[in-house]
Amino acid sequence: MNDAPDTTGEGATLRQDMTCILLECHRDRLGDGIFRADADHSALANFAAHIARRLAPLIGGRYIPKRDTERAARDAAVWLAFTGRNHKEVMREFRISRRLLYSILARKRRG
Repeated sequence: MNDAPDTTGEGATLRQDMTCILLECHRDRLGDGIFRADADHSALANFAAHIARRLAPLIGGRYIPKRDTERAARDAAVWLAFTGRNHKEVMREFRISRRLLYSILARKRRG
């Protein structure tokens, strides 16, 4: 591994973006004790998810899954919004595909 700083090119830009994101997260979560050795695992997981979502547009091409609680909340909202005749509106509002819409509806009907 090369430890020399990359001052040009894509590596430098990504490094600068990462520095800004970490500083922003550190500033936002300063009182949470994220950077302590005895930090809560869920707080660290939330912190990592936040960083991953901020980096995703910069890196591109990588899938970053939503957490289960976010998915469950979205699925419940889709179920409530769906009337049986508003497929396109629901898909547009929640930015989901037709296949995902029907998958959510099938899971809700089963469960």
